[in-house]
Amino acid sequence: MDAKLDAASFKDLLVRTELHRQINDDQKLQGMLDHADFLYTAWDGDKVVGYVRGLTDYADVIYIADLAVDADYRHQGIARHLLGMVQDQLGQTLHTVLWASLYAKDFYAKIGFTKDSRGYVKNPQHLDPADWTV
Repeated sequence: MDAKLDAASFKDLLVRTELHRQINDDQKLQGMLDHADFLYTAWDGDKVVGYVRGLTDYADVIYIADLAVDADYRHQGIARHLLGMVQDQLGQTLHTVLWASLYAKDFYAKIGFTKDSRGYVKNPQHLDPADWTV
């Protein structure tokens, strides 16, 4: 885990990434950081500009919960590098699964991911669908 990233910095980064996430609940944001199995971040000096976080069983599968880069830092290879860190640290032989935002839907195919139509999502009833789109 990256000790530098706290809930306030995370909230600020989420706004700058333009991901639609619920950012009005600091306890939830802190839980997202505290309970991820992995969290890798990208920094420009003391400003966090990107992150990837997710869950894994360390044997078969990696679930990418979020991968996002500050809008002002996109197209510099940061997202690709963050995903590379996940594979370097957790293993090249594990399946990597994610749900792409609309903004990044074509990015993943360019870096070796295969689109699969077998996936499903069940959102909590109180969740605004806009919280999971870009």
